[in-house]
Amino acid sequence: MKELDFLFVYEHKVRELENLCLLKYELDRRGYRTEIRYIEDAENELAVKPFIYTKVLLVMSCYDNHALQWQIKNYVKFDKIIDMQWENIVYPKDEEREGAFKNYKEIGKAVPHVSWGQQNVKRLLEAAHLDRKMVKLVGHVGMDFLRQPLCRYYLSREELFEKYEIPVGCKAIFFASPYYGDSLPQTYIEDMCMRFGENWTEYYQFMCDSQKIVLKWFDDLCADEPDTHVVFRPHPGHPSLMAEEVKKRHDNFHIISGESVRQWIVTCDKIYTGNSSVIVEAFFARKMCQLVFPLPVTEGFELKLLSGSRHLTSYGQFRESVSAQEEEFPIPQGNIEEIYLIDWETPSYVKFADMAEEVLRDDSYRLTAKQIREVHNYSLPVRMLKAVCKVDFLYRFYLKVIDNEKLKWGFLEHQRQLRRKAAQTEKEHAHEITSTQEIEGIIGRIQCALSD
Repeated sequence: MKELDFLFVYEHKVRELENLCLLKYELDRRGYRTEIRYIEDAENELAVKPFIYTKVLLVMSCYDNHALQWQIKNYVKFDKIIDMQWENIVYPKDEEREGAFKNYKEIGKAVPHVSWGQQNVKRLLEAAHLDRKMVKLVGHVGMDFLRQPLCRYYLSREELFEKYEIPVGCKAIFFASPYYGDSLPQTYIEDMCMRFGENWTEYYQFMCDSQKIVLKWFDDLCADEPDTHVVFRPHPGHPSLMAEEVKKRHDNFHIISGESVRQWIVTCDKIYTGNSSVIVEAFFARKMCQLVFPLPVTEGFELKLLSGSRHLTSYGQFRESVSAQEEEFPIPQGNIEEIYLIDWETPSYVKFADMAEEVLRDDSYRLTAKQIREVHNYSLPVRMLKAVCKVDFLYRFYLKVIDNEKLKWGFLEHQRQLRRKAAQTEKEHAHEITSTQEIEGIIGRIQCALSD
């Protein structure tokens, strides 16, 4: 069994991988054993017993037992957990609602959670009722890439645009889409309603209707200004069928999921988004970003970050913005300071590494066997299988039996079906899977940026 000090698991490469590589770089530099793995890796999914032991497991979220089980599968044994909490910002309607999905229950009450700023600290203490020790204010690690010296990490405009066949000399508009996919299955919508209330359906309709209008604006802009190129960045994991139709009509409209949002922010001429925290990344990059809201937001869903902000609500206002030489930032700086820790002296990745070391050393963060057992909640057949597979020669025998298609026992057929499903899921998410070479490449660029 491989032994680690810290194991990171991630869901969306473009949202998390660079950040995790920066943390891995710092913890490796301090002498720790670390690894990064993708949640939907088929090897993880198919494991019936652990093949990795880590002292501290760092997950993308830890709302409850079910959310954690989805991430840890059966492949990892661990003593402690840190919740990276990549969804630090919640809908305003959930800020003070104690029963809100993102205010934690079960195992979520027992692990430390990363906070980007004071607003989230307040929510975790007052609405989620977490122990103060479990709330870790370290800032947003991703913002470190937008300050000296790490801002040197990114590809130049020439390198980036040549990679995606965009003319280097064009006016480049970047739109970070805040909209969920426009063809979500009903089961997904029902799950979101269970988490965030029945009016999430109204919010989803708002997103679909807003996206349709905004894409019409881009459609018209691309037709009127062939030398202007639009980079449409889908919300992570949410492809847009409507955007694909615009792409068919215009060579200067690009749908690109590759690279981080920050990479596009630092290289494009104009940045736009909607009900999203992307505007904060533009702020830290010292780039202008405008907010596109063609329709009023469903009540309770406009981010508190955007309180008192100025919106572009018509095509005319949008076109004026595209042509403008100078604009005012649309949200008060005080909003950002409330939600994001701004410390120009000590980078957040250093604060995070200090906190991770504290969790590693302090045994009060260790989870009990009962807490871990309740997360797994295995069925009787699975418990029996796991018991059998603890013996190496029986585990090898099990693998041979699984591969023997002549044996049609119901349990074996079910296991084969799970294996096929895991392989299909991995295939569908191939764009999310990383490699040792890719991670080493990112860390190499980080080292170069941090070196004198």
